Amino acid sequence: MQFRNTELTSKSPEVNLEEIEVRLSQLLSRSRADWTELAKLTLKVQQQKLYKQKGFSSFSAWIRQLAVNNNREPSLLWRFVKAAKYFLKLTGSEDLEQVNEAAKIAPEALERLEKVQRQAPTPVFETLRERIFAGDVTVAECRQIEKDYRPPATEVRTNRGRPPKGEEGKIEYLGQWKDTSNFSTFIERSLGEKDVEVVTIPSAASKFTYRQVAPTINRALKADYSWMQGCAGTNYPPQNWGTHLDVRVGEESNKLRLDLVGVVRWDLKFPKDLFAVKIVSDANDFEFGANWEKYLAFCNYFCFACPISDVRLLEAIQETVSQFDFIGVLGVDFAAKLNSSLTYPIQVIHRPQRQDGANICSVYETLYERVLGWSVAELDVVDDFGG
Repeated sequence: MQFRNTELTSKSPEVNLEEIEVRLSQLLSRSRADWTELAKLTLKVQQQKLYKQKGFSSFSAWIRQLAVNNNREPSLLWRFVKAAKYFLKLTGSEDLEQVNEAAKIAPEALERLEKVQRQAPTPVFETLRERIFAGDVTVAECRQIEKDYRPPATEVRTNRGRPPKGEEGKIEYLGQWKDTSNFSTFIERSLGEKDVEVVTIPSAASKFTYRQVAPTINRALKADYSWMQGCAGTNYPPQNWGTHLDVRVGEESNKLRLDLVGVVRWDLKFPKDLFAVKIVSDANDFEFGANWEKYLAFCNYFCFACPISDVRLLEAIQETVSQFDFIGVLGVDFAAKLNSSLTYPIQVIHRPQRQDGANICSVYETLYERVLGWSVAELDVVDDFGG
């Protein structure tokens, strides 16, 4: 996109790079400078190739030297430039002067929003964009939303849609990252050291891809404790509560993964309750067997969670768990309006019966070590039900 600068006309004298650098240095020396002016001046240098006035071969080389001269990191300047470009893209403008309208928006918020647009469901992105433009969201909230939808390191593609470094030539990665449409048309599942299964998913009649379902459900479960109230059959708010993702428990030779663990202390006089949730993204994910019995020992309440709108999946889960009172079903309503935390409401479709959980102490031990930073990188889960 070629941006226009309304301050420049065909009769304007040649812009002097030295004057721009002096002004940029003044702005960079301030603790709270207007980042939009920094971005506009820097983009002007790029657009008109003014860096050539001082013999620089590229805009990047000039950026690096400017950062060095002002005792700043180049990444700071690149953040301003990218934020300004992205703002103009969102507003559909090519006029650099329009960047002034972003003066009250933190550049990091725009940086996070750009990543959310690539990774999160469309409704989440659109709502977050509205709130950022209205100044109704903090940078910390933007950072958390982007983190929640960030693909894990074990995913086939990196955050930029490319294969992991050093693995670009492997057969399972060839030709996949160049076409962004692939994100919504298939999903690779690792079946072993070399084999990869390609599973077709529905094209985007809905606003969610396969990869977005689990993070969206996770966000809903983390944001609210009402589903735990519903499972426990109480209206009392908890004294304390918290959630933890991807908790590995069990023997080293046969680790189990709890997609989400919720811990609740209803009253200081009574012991805590531990909730374990298995998230199911689609019907192909739902392979119900005897393995669920292993999970009951590590929680007081065990539930499946899935999108309510996936009727086929929900019916399959309900039909299976109807035989067992101790298994619950949670439905997340993707068709509902996002709430203030940009998450979807949860319904307790089938309430689970409370279990004693003989090995719950090992879960608490795992969480304790995680908080202390003692946990080592865990291997892939051996049990296919948790994998």
